[in-house]
Amino acid sequence: MSDHCLCGATEYMVLSCSGASDLGQAADLTARRLRDEGVRKMNCLAIVSAGYQKSIDEFASKNILAIDGCGLDCARKTLIRNGINHFAHLRITDLGYQKGKTGISEEVIAAIAAEASVIAETTDQQ
Repeated sequence: MSDHCLCGATEYMVLSCSGASDLGQAADLTARRLRDEGVRKMNCLAIVSAGYQKSIDEFASKNILAIDGCGLDCARKTLIRNGINHFAHLRITDLGYQKGKTGISEEVIAAIAAEASVIAETTDQQ
């Protein structure tokens, strides 16, 4: 078995919380939507958490959008604790959604993805 990440990194990446709550699921589905629409390549936050330094070093040079579901900011904190300090950040609760009270639907994911795409476009121009 290989001990390195096979997902690869492109210049524009999205990493997300994938927590057990409704907003964790929304963060994950939003990242997948951005990937599917070609906005950003989704990559694995767990590889950062696991401390795979080769991937961390590669990710650090990329244009990253981190998406968190709630104010615990697990994605943001994971990146910072592993030395990745320059990235855009979206917290879904900042958009008015409430943890434990947000039904996951096509409309919710589309609305969050639309907000994330604006952040992505703004970040891409830096």
